[in-house]
Amino acid sequence: MKLRNTLFVLLAFLFALPACDQRPNANQKDGVKDALDVRPNEAARDLSEDINKAGTDAGRDLKDAVKPE
Repeated sequence: MKLRNTLFVLLAFLFALPACDQRPNANQKDGVKDALDVRPNEAARDLSEDINKAGTDAGRDLKDAVKPE
């Protein structure tokens, strides 16, 4: 029974390992450049980020306005 439990745990870890392949610092270099405002085409990128945030905010406001109470 103990061997069966050990094999089960080992199998679970083997299936979980591919999920650990994510790179959380993949955009770190661009993030530092963004903080220093030295990215290529900085003005266009900032404008697109502002438009994206405004669209998200408008969607949330619309959702709240339509939501029945």
